Amino acid sequence: MAKRITIYLAGLFVAAFGIALVIMSAVGAGPWDAVAVGLNLHFGLTVGLWSILSLLLFTLLTFLIEKTRFRLESMVPIIIRGAFLDFWLYGVLRGADFASSPALQWTSFAAGLLLIGAGLGAYMEAGFPKTPVDGLMVAVSGRTGWSFSSARMLIEGTGAATAFLLGGPVALGTLLTALFLGKIIQTVNAKTKTILQAQRLHEQRT
Repeated sequence: MAKRITIYLAGLFVAAFGIALVIMSAVGAGPWDAVAVGLNLHFGLTVGLWSILSLLLFTLLTFLIEKTRFRLESMVPIIIRGAFLDFWLYGVLRGADFASSPALQWTSFAAGLLLIGAGLGAYMEAGFPKTPVDGLMVAVSGRTGWSFSSARMLIEGTGAATAFLLGGPVALGTLLTALFLGKIIQTVNAKTKTILQAQRLHEQRT
């Protein structure tokens, strides 16, 4: 249990760090993060808080697709990740300038995208509640037979359109996130699953 909790919290912490780097790279935030930034620009509050509030919608969509109970527990990782995101944006990275040069911008973006994918891909295997976006990704994949990558592309594309309408930071980085984040998540998730399965077999033998 302790190992699973560590993987869960570490994954969300790393993912939040990646999101902060991508936002601060100023080359286009991830689609649904751009929605949160757009709402922050228009209405105040923190980006992390808007991330929590805006993603409530996904809990409802997952409920409608899976036709099971309303998964209130999916708000647990959203609240944790939102708090971690504000910790990075308004605490550790406050005042940092990742947009001073194109090289620094794209380095920050690339590192952030990899960290988001790695964090989300790992935390999903901890066996605890998933964020509404990730829960919806799994639900869409299960209902349609699509891969995580394809399901994520659909979800992120919808987010990009919403962020554009809100005047959020939609740019090339947003498109790249929509195209590649799902693939990174799927790769890390598969490797994490393999590692955990190997550890379980080892523990059973010893």
